[in-house]
Amino acid sequence: MRLQRGQVAYLCKRGYGYTLLSAGLKPFWHLMNTEKHTPLMQQYHDIRREHPDTLLFFQVGDFYELFFEDAKKASAFLGIALTARGKSGGEPIPLCGVPIHAKEHYLHKLIKGGFRVAICDQQEEPTPGKLVRRAVTQVLTPGTLTDSKLLDEKSASYLFSFYPGEREWTLLFGELLTAQLWATTVPANSERIVESELARFFPDELLIPNIKAAKPFIPFFKKQGYFTTLVDGDIRSDGNATAQEWLQRFPENTQQLIQKHESMRLALYYFYAYIKRTQQTSLDQFNQLFVYKPEDFLVMDAATQRNLELIRNNQNGGYTNTLFAVMDGATTPMGSRMIKKWLQRPLIKKEAIVQRQDAIAAFVCEMPFLQTMQQLLASMGDMERMVGRIALSRAQHHDYTALKKCLEVIPEIRVQLQQYSATALFNVISSHMADFSALSDLLHRALHDEPGGNKLIKAGFDQQLDYMRNLIENSNRSIVELERKEQGETTISSLKIRYNNVHGYYIEITNPNKHLVPERYKRRQTLVGKERYTTPELLSLAHEIERAHAQIEAREKELFDQVKRTVAEQSTPLRKLAHALAHLDAIHGFAKVAYNNGYIRPTFTDTRDITIADGRHPIVEQNAQTGFIPNDTNLNDAQSLWIITGPNMGGKSTYLRQVALLCIMAQCGAFVPAKRAELALLDRVFTRIGAGDNLAAGKSTFLVEMEETASICAHATKKSLVILDEVGRGTSTFDGLAIAHAVIEYLYTHIGARCLFATHYHELTTLPAQYPGIVPFYAASKKTDSGIVFLYKIMQGVADGSFGIEVAKLANLPDEVISKAVEHLKTLTEHEQAYAHHAVPAVPADVSGVAESDCVRRSSQERSRKMDDRLLQENRRLKEKIAALQKQAAIITELQNLSLDELTPKQAFDLLWQWKDHQA
Repeated sequence: MRLQRGQVAYLCKRGYGYTLLSAGLKPFWHLMNTEKHTPLMQQYHDIRREHPDTLLFFQVGDFYELFFEDAKKASAFLGIALTARGKSGGEPIPLCGVPIHAKEHYLHKLIKGGFRVAICDQQEEPTPGKLVRRAVTQVLTPGTLTDSKLLDEKSASYLFSFYPGEREWTLLFGELLTAQLWATTVPANSERIVESELARFFPDELLIPNIKAAKPFIPFFKKQGYFTTLVDGDIRSDGNATAQEWLQRFPENTQQLIQKHESMRLALYYFYAYIKRTQQTSLDQFNQLFVYKPEDFLVMDAATQRNLELIRNNQNGGYTNTLFAVMDGATTPMGSRMIKKWLQRPLIKKEAIVQRQDAIAAFVCEMPFLQTMQQLLASMGDMERMVGRIALSRAQHHDYTALKKCLEVIPEIRVQLQQYSATALFNVISSHMADFSALSDLLHRALHDEPGGNKLIKAGFDQQLDYMRNLIENSNRSIVELERKEQGETTISSLKIRYNNVHGYYIEITNPNKHLVPERYKRRQTLVGKERYTTPELLSLAHEIERAHAQIEAREKELFDQVKRTVAEQSTPLRKLAHALAHLDAIHGFAKVAYNNGYIRPTFTDTRDITIADGRHPIVEQNAQTGFIPNDTNLNDAQSLWIITGPNMGGKSTYLRQVALLCIMAQCGAFVPAKRAELALLDRVFTRIGAGDNLAAGKSTFLVEMEETASICAHATKKSLVILDEVGRGTSTFDGLAIAHAVIEYLYTHIGARCLFATHYHELTTLPAQYPGIVPFYAASKKTDSGIVFLYKIMQGVADGSFGIEVAKLANLPDEVISKAVEHLKTLTEHEQAYAHHAVPAVPADVSGVAESDCVRRSSQERSRKMDDRLLQENRRLKEKIAALQKQAAIITELQNLSLDELTPKQAFDLLWQWKDHQA
């Protein structure tokens, strides 16, 4: 899809869009005759012109209103009523709106649906006869959200800035609420590294510079499902000087590093320009940049992270049945996010791993310490994001009262940690817990815990405010006294003085007593069964009360602003405190999971051996209703590559993932589900598991499989762990067997990585005779009269068969299908035996192994030939179907090519509008 001027194109899947952020766009309202608009509509168009790529939430009183095409799209997408206000060009102006108090619900739906929303707020109180001043205070995009109601509390929200230089590319990840910046540079043409880092950080929004060199990456990012924003390239004339001033706030060594990498400097510039343009806020809080290399952590490519379901499952992208779901024992949201970061970035340095283990062990070995810390951490809430909103001047009163509660328990946490001063990581955490007693005292004295009746500030904090409140209380007593006085003078005992927001104070009298109303009463309102009046004395008293309320409100705002400034001045040490507490909660969470599940502390050796006794799959054992069957692992020089055979459902894939997950958990510093674990420090983990195509990229299942395998062969080292499941099954039997054979030989002879290779090609079990470090293993099973029984034990040797028909029975295939399958299997087996008997001459005993292998290969060729014939026939039929589809109309063809699983409501909505325009 080509971008036209004035067009917003949405190209990405999974609820994410592609937009062009450019002041040069000219959307539909430029064609309107704005001279005929009311002042309100003229103001709307002036503001709308500055934000052409958004839905504009335009505040009018207690509502956010949307007009014209914005109203049509929002109404249809949100399911709210579409009405009209006034006219433009002789046509009614479409209008819809949402109440301000309920805005979060609608904003959440719009952002998740792929829209960008500009919030335009009133900047002053309405005055009769005067147009209210309005301005955009924030542009909401997936990567710049700060409201807790719009964010996933368990996920960090990263904004990714990408700059592709000629020789190197920079990947910059920024988190607005924590003010953390992570940057790495990679050689040009390193698409796989970019894909892996994106999977590691999983940013909510991608910034791509609107320059020629970056245009080819738009499809690359689109196919991976990210919300992508193309940012104007002319940043050198838009804030370049202020961006340079911002970079000068960084430490000197960081500035020097930035100057050495032009792509890093430009990625930072684009990040700066985008935040300034959309958030209307200072970037002073971003004053620290973490520059890293991907290999500073355990390297896991995107396929490995996906195959192992570390963070998200492959069913619906949720957390259920993932390693994160198992390991997230955190008490606070910030602790959960830290655990997720650790799982995405396992360590490779033994010292850092051991420090985490020591801290976890302190909790596991001392149950009172574990329980006490959990109670203390429960008071923290989401301090990390709370402090972030304070630093960005977007915090509400409840954020400050929550901060007050956090600071109250910090001294006790520090006392608890001091009891374990021998634990290095606890000392590091304690060092970031500055003395906030003065700030805590200020918040305690100043703020109401639960503000009610517009009371933000406590009594006793400010004499002037207390004096004003006393005046109000005296005035309220005066109202009561006036009511009694009027009751006596009018002899109307039921007379009441009441108040509402529309009419203020009034005297209410029921109709049976109307004849007693004196002439000095002035009627204000007539209702069913009663009348409302006022008097000069009541008007005077009401005016005094209103003036006092206004003065109190102004004074409270002044005092609250003072408190906010005082807190903001300490935002940097408060961020450090929150970050330290997130670390503490993550350690505590790992310890709680280890204690509850019976995990043990693994040890690391200086060898490349991986030894696990009674290892268990951390995810599967959580759902195992009859108990999980543990298995051993001994990958060493004598048996560095295992070829594992056995039936489907026999536990091969579970075992493969189990070994990889335990190694990853251990390098995160966590305890592992095993009886004993002595592990090597890995530099990379690779997996090739499962079957899946990428039709959007024109890639078949087999091509995806081969690309992942090729990446493993290109990047694995001796220090890597390689997990391969069913390599070669996506093509014909003979081709697949040949590829699997060659891959095993290459991994063993050229790389030497520790490898687990599961397969149904039993012919591969002849390889151990040629290579001493290759060893056959199998998933044990037992055949009984009632069928096959899976033992779920991995044992040395070769499986008797794949037992495919037995597994088919378990899947409840029709009896007729099973019977036919048994007949066909018998026929094929007889043909194979006959072929082997007549075609293979007798050979001397000393070469029987080679002859037997040749026989197996020839029988495999015969089976492969028959299968290929069937595949050719199937391909012929498929080509005929494809040719027929190509003759369909253009819209039908486009429908056939849509991936409905990945199409968002927003994209479907835009496509309907596009097709409707085509039909018009």
